[in-house]
Amino acid sequence: MSSSASETVQSGPLTRPSGAPRFYYPLPMPEISHIPTDVATRVAAWKESYGFREESPASHIPGTILTWSLGRFSTKETNKAVLYGIGCLMEWALALDDDVLDHAEARSRPSELIRLVCEMMRVLESPGYHAQGGQNFFIAAGHDAMEQLRAECTPTQMDRLSAGLRRLLTSAVHKLHTEEPSEDEYLSLRFQDFGSSVYAVLIDMCGPAPTPDEEWNSPAVQAAVECVTLLCALENDIFSFHKEKSEGQPAPNFLDVLQTNRGLSFDEAVATTVEMRDRLMLLFLRLRERLMPSAGAPLRNLVEHLGHLVIANTEVTLCAPRYNPPSTRTLALEDVIKTPACWAPSPSTTDPSPLPYPSISWWWDHC
Repeated sequence: MSSSASETVQSGPLTRPSGAPRFYYPLPMPEISHIPTDVATRVAAWKESYGFREESPASHIPGTILTWSLGRFSTKETNKAVLYGIGCLMEWALALDDDVLDHAEARSRPSELIRLVCEMMRVLESPGYHAQGGQNFFIAAGHDAMEQLRAECTPTQMDRLSAGLRRLLTSAVHKLHTEEPSEDEYLSLRFQDFGSSVYAVLIDMCGPAPTPDEEWNSPAVQAAVECVTLLCALENDIFSFHKEKSEGQPAPNFLDVLQTNRGLSFDEAVATTVEMRDRLMLLFLRLRERLMPSAGAPLRNLVEHLGHLVIANTEVTLCAPRYNPPSTRTLALEDVIKTPACWAPSPSTTDPSPLPYPSISWWWDHC
């Protein structure tokens, strides 16, 4: 998952951050995010109760990124108990990303990391697990967040969430300990460690009803979910590159992979990544066009909000202080969608052909 949900947001003039790439999004812009600030306040208290590191005392005031992301997943009719469980899970995952998986010493302690991740995976998928005193607080907090959701969501949704978290954690550890991955190997891990189906499950939990199995498991729906997740992950790689390097984070970034494998300069790697991102956007549009006409209400909600996830991800990366120099006054989140300078008027490529990577090229077979 993107590790930007605990940051404060500054208001500023309607100009995009200097040097930020512009991204193509031709669908109608969604309305301003519905912001469940009361839920975010409860989530902040939950996070504090488990002793998670808090970067800023203002990180949960109205308009901040965790609140904004919940608003993009939901409507005013969404069950607030579901939103609370999702908020707790998001905070847990983001803290895990920052303090464990992205820790500068993570690669040097593989045995310790793998044991912790394996224990977490078992706890997350175990209803009725008995938490014990003195346990690692990531274990206890992750279990608690899952129990909040189990009380409100269907067993099918929880099975999907557990499977997605297992893929996320497994891929994160794999990527962390992969030396000089090929482009295909990196991409196959990146969309999974960024969130993979986890975001789709959270969107589904906020919808009118669970998406039926026959639709959820269809290749076209899975292609749409994975395509959008990789699209967002590539945006995140562009914006987080300098931060990762300055903090000594050990996992590779796609810009690293392109520079190593192709000998590209930094600017060339950014341009190549933007082009790949735009090809994924074009694919999502075609998958969306195929799926929407015959979709029932739950699937329509999922596909529509996958597009909103793209918007939310761009809003976060343009506005989060962690991705912008302290001297830069960034946009307020609500101003991004109405600022033309944030959005490319056309894609950087119109190439509709599959990207040449076996792990993802099958997505194009279903549009």
